[in-house]
Amino acid sequence: MTEVVAGRQQPLFLSASARYAVAMTKLTRRLLFLAACTCASLLVSVNTLAQDLSGQWQGTLVAAQYNPIDVVFNFQKADSDTPHTGTLDIPSQFRSGLPIDSISIRDQQITIRLSSIQVEYYGSLVLAENGEVIAIEGDWNQSGEYVPLRLTAGTQSP
Repeated sequence: MTEVVAGRQQPLFLSASARYAVAMTKLTRRLLFLAACTCASLLVSVNTLAQDLSGQWQGTLVAAQYNPIDVVFNFQKADSDTPHTGTLDIPSQFRSGLPIDSISIRDQQITIRLSSIQVEYYGSLVLAENGEVIAIEGDWNQSGEYVPLRLTAGTQSP
């Protein structure tokens, strides 16, 4: 004699512990499937972080007591194994090619440091549905003052 359990025929003579073992096997399979899905999702996130941000990223600093200031970050990346490098241009102040000391990208967060003008920029990568970075939302920190700054990819002067 058999009975149908979870869509499958099971012998009626299975003990309670045997039925428990069958249920645990099914649960284990489901958990393994969920773990595999989670790993696949994490790999997509890692691929996003490895994305090349090379090119110009521009935005406008707007602080209450100052005129708006356009800024342009120029990022380069030699290959996938090297970190980004770059420079900063501030056209309204006739400054170009200011060297960026470091660019750190981790967990969709970016930190940019320029010691020559005592600036740090802390931002979050804004992603399109396809995983492409379409903007960077963050704060420009200089002399203890934080000013919101949204950077967008572009090739023209802001």
